[in-house]
Amino acid sequence: MPDYEVMPAEEDGEPQRRRRKKPKLPWLTIERYGGRLLYVWFGMRFMTLMRLFWRGRFSFTLNCIPDTLALFIWVPWNTPLTWISEALYKRKAGALPLDTPPIFVVGHWRSGTTLLHDLFSEDPNLAYPTTYECFFPHHFLLTEGRFDHVFKVLLPKRRPQDDVPVGFDRPQEEEFAMIMLGEGSPYNTMAWPRMGPVDTEYLDLEGLPEKKVKSWADKFMWFYRRLMLKHNKRLVMKTPANAARLKVLTKLFPDARWVFISRNPLDVFPSTVKLWRALYSTQGLHNPPQLEDWLDDYVLDTFQRFTEAYEKDRHLIPEQNLVEIRYEDLVKDPIGSMRGIYQQLGIEKFDEAEGPMRAILTDRSDHRVSSYRLPKPIAKKIADRLKPFIDRHGYRDTVDATLAEPEAAKAPLREGAAS
Repeated sequence: MPDYEVMPAEEDGEPQRRRRKKPKLPWLTIERYGGRLLYVWFGMRFMTLMRLFWRGRFSFTLNCIPDTLALFIWVPWNTPLTWISEALYKRKAGALPLDTPPIFVVGHWRSGTTLLHDLFSEDPNLAYPTTYECFFPHHFLLTEGRFDHVFKVLLPKRRPQDDVPVGFDRPQEEEFAMIMLGEGSPYNTMAWPRMGPVDTEYLDLEGLPEKKVKSWADKFMWFYRRLMLKHNKRLVMKTPANAARLKVLTKLFPDARWVFISRNPLDVFPSTVKLWRALYSTQGLHNPPQLEDWLDDYVLDTFQRFTEAYEKDRHLIPEQNLVEIRYEDLVKDPIGSMRGIYQQLGIEKFDEAEGPMRAILTDRSDHRVSSYRLPKPIAKKIADRLKPFIDRHGYRDTVDATLAEPEAAKAPLREGAAS
């Protein structure tokens, strides 16, 4: 259990823990921190799923067996559907001219990338990967709009880590498509969290054999081409880790536009812990996930590595193609911030996007975030490890003010705080 308190305020939504009613037999009890969420593994082809199971040495806990068996109802269908889809669309996707560079939204997890992505998604002149396309990348060209309703009943109305709406037509991270396609990703930790982090080298693609980097790049382009075939508009892609993959992505898309968003790391750190705690619980093939020994250190190590990779390679982006923005400035004036992004990156027709953007902001006007009271030792550790990030993005005064505050008496965690 983390030794910091979560207090409701303004981005994650009112913290709450929704549990399924416990069965009478304790050995069937399954804890899903944050509520129930569809396994993302439904989108894998059968042999990819078997490799995932083998990686964890089939160490399912009994309480996960029913959800795991449900995978076998659908997963075998992904392969024949892929064959049909590729027979129909492979040649068209391969011949498609890629003359409209994408927009990449990047920044550490819980820094506001989802808000940015959602605002961009309201622009009728832009497109984005949907949740269905990212969860079922092999055959979405064939099945999107036909099979969505089959899985819709298993989706929650909002994400388990915050209060953001969920739907198969909503914007999603293409990272999920990459793991469905069998590529390495830190997100694969979700399957077997008791075993600790996996695929950490895929955070920045550093240290990987050239063959694996090429495989990752080829799969990314395979998915990107099919997205372009489906949408035929400039795509807005959002995966936080892509900020650490500039060396590869700037070669694939030398004229892409980039928006990097930062946020006070004293807020980002506990919010990221909450994010992974929720996803490791809802997606784990064993449960409870048992994260206490490694999660905090993993989040801080990843933050530092992520930041160093971005700072090292950001020069690879042409200056006119990169905008850096702070989350605190975005939420203070979202429309003004988006107008500035459009102007700096040369994205046209903001006047057609402004109305829809204002509408979604009005719909979410009652949205609330969680604020966090970190113990001084943890806050100081974050401040020390992330000093370059804090100084460059203008958080020094805020961080120093937090560290100067007297230590508050420890209060019990509110119901719904990370535990």
